[in-house]
Amino acid sequence: MRLLHLKLMKFWIVALLFFIPSHSFAQRWRYCLLVAPESYPLRWGEREPPDADMVAMPPGLDTSRTIPTSPGCYKVGKSGFWLSYSVEDAGLVGGLFVVVWDEITGETVWQRYYYPVWREGVVSLDGLVLPSYITVLGFQVVWLGYGSMFTRFTVFVVLDEPKAPMNPAWVSVLRISCQWARGESMEENASNKLTMELHRNWNYNGGVLAYTRNLIDPDTGEIFFLRAFLNDPNRLGQCNDFADFLVCLMTSLGIPRSAQRTHPLLGSRREVTLPNGHTGRLFLFITWPLDVAKTGASGHDGVKAWPYHQFCLDANTLKVWDGMIAFLPQDWRTNDPIKNQTFVLGMFRDSDYRDRLVEHYMFIDLKEGGFVMINRPDFFWRPTPFPSGFIPLVTAVDLP
Repeated sequence: MRLLHLKLMKFWIVALLFFIPSHSFAQRWRYCLLVAPESYPLRWGEREPPDADMVAMPPGLDTSRTIPTSPGCYKVGKSGFWLSYSVEDAGLVGGLFVVVWDEITGETVWQRYYYPVWREGVVSLDGLVLPSYITVLGFQVVWLGYGSMFTRFTVFVVLDEPKAPMNPAWVSVLRISCQWARGESMEENASNKLTMELHRNWNYNGGVLAYTRNLIDPDTGEIFFLRAFLNDPNRLGQCNDFADFLVCLMTSLGIPRSAQRTHPLLGSRREVTLPNGHTGRLFLFITWPLDVAKTGASGHDGVKAWPYHQFCLDANTLKVWDGMIAFLPQDWRTNDPIKNQTFVLGMFRDSDYRDRLVEHYMFIDLKEGGFVMINRPDFFWRPTPFPSGFIPLVTAVDLP
């Protein structure tokens, strides 16, 4: 009989998680905070300083008295969590039910019922260890006293402390990166997933619009208008946007990455001595057949003519991830491009990636005029800035 009673009590506690109106929390709780260990700092990504854009800490804090409360961000495998709570009504005495679940799969990760508890105090979330892989967790705390109420907040589980330019990481970026790389515990596997999902979910715009703007010296870096890019309802971008966004996705999970271009932008840096002895300036390069994002057949697929291309780089290994393109076989027109594409997942920049990307260069002969074609991928391969690329400057202001 006692066992039946306990099962029924657990059933109704869980049922309350879904039927208690959320506004009751704002009316009755002072706070319900997740403390120790400290969360990595986060930005909402909605405005630029000096406007307040930082997420309140610790997780669960609600300075505006609205729902939802502030999210948190922790490294995989963290433990040692405590819950600090306070209720405005001194007459409320009862129990707390805490449940933690995976927001992506819906799977319950941990739960515990505490009874009795008073109107304020601290409880230890003994046995709660964050997953060893990337994901998003939901925390919900239900007060079961003379009138029930609850609060809920989100925790992002990442591989390591977010790196530049995502330090602090943007909540809007983490919602994407943690979902796309969910379940991965190794940097390379997470990088591969993010690259393939970007290729499948975003669209190349033909190079007509970029959400980036150059610095005074364009070959040293650029400004990426990240909020504007994320708010594009058609999910459009060109190679700069794809590369910079992939950098943001990876660095938000604690994976160090940079952006780099195949060639300089300034004309004086695009000059070389041609085989005929004349000075030539790079006009463009011709690619091998490409499947250009979004995955599948489109009018942008095939052989391209570009003045440069931009990609995501691991500066330590000189490996490339590129979410905008995938390589197609020579007979791509007679085959299914989805089945025959090769994603750019950790290819060595100065060999595999270069040789599969560049078919030939077109130079302008600065002495005699006209074009000179050179079929050697290594002839004018000048990763810029050399050797490690640049960290894009991200901003939440509107695109000028």
